[in-house]
Amino acid sequence: MVDNPQQLSLFDTFKINSIPVLRTEENVEELAITTARTGGLRVSTIKWKSNRQVMASVGKSGVLNLHTIYKGADQLDFEALTKVLKGNAGGPDRQRFHEFIEQHLPNHMPNSPSRIKVLPPRGAFYDLEEIYSTINPLLLSKLDPDPIIGWSPARVGRTQVTWGTHRSTSDGPLVMVNQVLDDYDIPNYVVEHILWHEICHCLAPPSKGENGKRHIHTQEFKRLEKLYPRLHEAEKWENNNVGKIIRRHLRINRRNGNGQSR
Repeated sequence: MVDNPQQLSLFDTFKINSIPVLRTEENVEELAITTARTGGLRVSTIKWKSNRQVMASVGKSGVLNLHTIYKGADQLDFEALTKVLKGNAGGPDRQRFHEFIEQHLPNHMPNSPSRIKVLPPRGAFYDLEEIYSTINPLLLSKLDPDPIIGWSPARVGRTQVTWGTHRSTSDGPLVMVNQVLDDYDIPNYVVEHILWHEICHCLAPPSKGENGKRHIHTQEFKRLEKLYPRLHEAEKWENNNVGKIIRRHLRINRRNGNGQSR
């Protein structure tokens, strides 16, 4: 059963063994459970959530909690999600996981109270407003209005960290940097790069290719990101240190009793 008639727009047709099948919520749940079990997750039922911060989690008694955006997922999306939850996702699977979220999670903050929490730009070690003023000369075209900048609450997954996020709001673009980077052992150029990366998203929004696929990191986005002079140095640090940050915060999560989630 669907929650309301408007959700029917999420259900198109997909193919199983080349036979067109009406995409219903029951079909999607069966696909999600089968894929999760094949990947080694002990699940038996699906529970739909609309939490903006956790896309999926494995709960007690075999419950697979899924964000409602996964009602529009296909088998490859569920395979990538399963590997992320299991902690054995490779680069392509992690990329597919994050791109699916970026493509399907509503980009606009609702007028009603939102779960998005924005912390002030002045952190314990870094001031994002100061950093923005440092990288602002790199902008080829000025953002109008200027972006709202702040830290997002510190949060990591078991295999990946979302360093930064961006959203559109009625007051202009919102850019957030994960608070895990507001620390004494994080190089300044890493925080600069993440902030610049998200600003590039504001300047070069997603576009659809000839095949209808939505591209998040367009050619224009890649061209803009390369304007940051320490791009490769920052990306190398992020790739080499993501495990260290995950282990640090997983220890905190265990002490707080948090479960397996993304």
